[in-house]
Amino acid sequence: MNILKTVGFISLASLASLEQSFAAINFWGGNVQSNVAGTANTADTAIQNLIGNAMMFLGILAVCYGLYGGFLIMTAAGEDDKVKKGKTILIQVAIGLVVIFLANSIVQWVLGKILI
Repeated sequence: MNILKTVGFISLASLASLEQSFAAINFWGGNVQSNVAGTANTADTAIQNLIGNAMMFLGILAVCYGLYGGFLIMTAAGEDDKVKKGKTILIQVAIGLVVIFLANSIVQWVLGKILI
């Protein structure tokens, strides 16, 4: 009997949620809303925005990695291996940030030359 009650309540709850879902859908309205519009950006602007966002993400990732390297040095407590690992990470982060900034500059310059 308990199983029957459980199945009955689940069926009732499913039916109620299904009714609410269908009430939210407008089957008879227009296919596209009139206020939906794209942006006025061109392909070159979209590419530059995408590259800029990717470079920002990589910069933030590099800074977080640098913080990890600094944390390793700070918590080394005299262990030479941890200090060496932290210094290696900080050097890698510095090189990575230089590469990120150079790559961004080169890509922006190339896009400027191609798309003008």
